Amino acid sequence: MKKILAVFAPLALSLLVSSAAAANAALHPHLGATVEITRSHSWCWYPTIHRFRSGEILVGITMSPDQVNAESGFSAYCLSKDGGLTWSRRYTLGLGANQDGTWSDVPDDQDQIWQWASYSEQVSKGDFTHFKAGMTKFSAGGRHVAIDLDVGFQTARPAGLYPTWLFAYAFDRKNPTPDTLVLENFGGRPWGNMVRDAQGNYYTACYYTDEVDARRTKAEEDSPNPRRYIHDSCLRSTDGGKSWTEVGTIAAVPPGERPAWMGAEGPNECSLAALPDGRLYAIYRTGKGGTLGNSWSADGGKTWTAPKSMGIAGVAPRLHRLRNGMLALVTGRPGPVALYFNADGQGKNWSQPFEVFAGNTTHYCDFLEVAPGRLLVVYDDLPYGWHEIPYSDRDARNIVHGTFVELGQ
Repeated sequence: MKKILAVFAPLALSLLVSSAAAANAALHPHLGATVEITRSHSWCWYPTIHRFRSGEILVGITMSPDQVNAESGFSAYCLSKDGGLTWSRRYTLGLGANQDGTWSDVPDDQDQIWQWASYSEQVSKGDFTHFKAGMTKFSAGGRHVAIDLDVGFQTARPAGLYPTWLFAYAFDRKNPTPDTLVLENFGGRPWGNMVRDAQGNYYTACYYTDEVDARRTKAEEDSPNPRRYIHDSCLRSTDGGKSWTEVGTIAAVPPGERPAWMGAEGPNECSLAALPDGRLYAIYRTGKGGTLGNSWSADGGKTWTAPKSMGIAGVAPRLHRLRNGMLALVTGRPGPVALYFNADGQGKNWSQPFEVFAGNTTHYCDFLEVAPGRLLVVYDDLPYGWHEIPYSDRDARNIVHGTFVELGQ
């Protein structure tokens, strides 16, 4: 992977921050054209967007219902060779282009884009700390795809297993029959993006429920408004992404009374950035009734600052660094799909939202800087929302759109 610069000289860092601040002061984003990437009468949603160094852009799309099971996953991707203006047909895969899991933030040294760890499984029965999932690598501008089914990770504490979340099929309309041999999954997933430091270590976030989380969740299950206790951890790979180990907790619901800003799930769906001064920065969802939180680590993900509210409501935040040194994120729900900008490139203060799409959508979205100061935000547009399009409505389609945003400096 192209190395993310983790250490700048103090003067260079000062110039970067000053430049980013000056850029934000004159930042006037405005909406550009909206293009259609793909459409389907079946499921077609949850897009992510990525670019090879050779120039091709890849958008991953989930093509199956909102369910969690390694056997039922169906995804696809589309390619653009002209900066996102026009798009290829869909190329279909199993889990390899799924939104759930973690994607490489930039291509690796061989110009490969990685997607890993959708719906992880136990390595062996009785072992609740070792799990594995498929690592899919896209190369040659999306024309080559390779899948390794045994890329594993180790959690620091025993993780919970949860029943497969899959729509069972009742052939006789009385007795649902599971259409899978995978009846339990790892109780969470690596999620967001993989970043690399100057020493070649890779980092990604992973949310799950451990034994302590499970006890706290169970204690509330009979309450009128039961809450969950998920936490976000940091995984690190020192062998080029072949194996991963949990090195620290990014954020968890603290002991005692839950903070008023933290939602009913606890920290999950985390996106990482490697900061110019060598620190790691994390933004994460907290669930219904809460806002996004953020944390920083100065020791390679081992310890993190206490969870803190960003004052932004949203799900599935996607965080990326712009070419001018600023950070940007996209999220939504309950509000529209919106972009936010951080001038200092350190994650301390964020702008007001810039609205991109207010229609019917999952709000699981992503963006890419396709040219200096030009972003392409991808999102789904769903006439029936979370429900399947009925066969009787022959004209309805789920559509994945891309909207260009010009930063207008």
